Amino acid sequence: MKTCLICSKDIANASSLEFILSFKRFNESAACRECLSQFTLLEGKKICTTCSKITASIECSDCKRWNDGLINQSVFQYNEMMRAFFKSYKFQGDYALRLVFRERFVNFIKNSIKENEQIVPIPIDEDTMKARGFNQVTGLIEGLDFLNVLSNQRTENSKHQFQRNREERLSHVNTFKAIGNHAVGGQNVLLVDDIYTTGTTIRQAADVLKKQGARTVRSITLCR
Repeated sequence: MKTCLICSKDIANASSLEFILSFKRFNESAACRECLSQFTLLEGKKICTTCSKITASIECSDCKRWNDGLINQSVFQYNEMMRAFFKSYKFQGDYALRLVFRERFVNFIKNSIKENEQIVPIPIDEDTMKARGFNQVTGLIEGLDFLNVLSNQRTENSKHQFQRNREERLSHVNTFKAIGNHAVGGQNVLLVDDIYTTGTTIRQAADVLKKQGARTVRSITLCR
């Protein structure tokens, strides 16, 4: 019997038809139903049509302030269970946890990607890569083809995004740089990231890509 990658308990066969239908696209061998049931799928929820935030209105207050037309799709709500997941996966470096969401996230992207769109994952900085050993975003989309056209030039002494409050995130200097000359010129780009919080990261990456000649830029994130 396999053990849950999240809670380490034995994984029992799911007996609830509702559960099986709700989580049929998960890797059922990676996590138990008790853990999976604590994640909130956005499918079927009332969400902002621009960024996927759960809201009663068609467009949330964040997107009204941005007012730039950038579209983001997300699969899950960033709730307390997701916060705990990313603490283990992203900050404690448990790479095996990518298997919990990889299959579902990859399928979501495959079903959402438009013809002639090129996937560009959000990069991590060099120091983080040395310390952690992997990019959490590319781990979640393992098996998909993507363009490696961005670098993250965050310095060792500057804060990570998760260490910043909302005001600091919104005013943060853009640390993304293009790799190569006009590698996305004339291309339609699908940015992929793990978490959409304020939207600053996606927009800063999109700004760099547009300056490199990208025709269109939109994004998909695992959670919002």
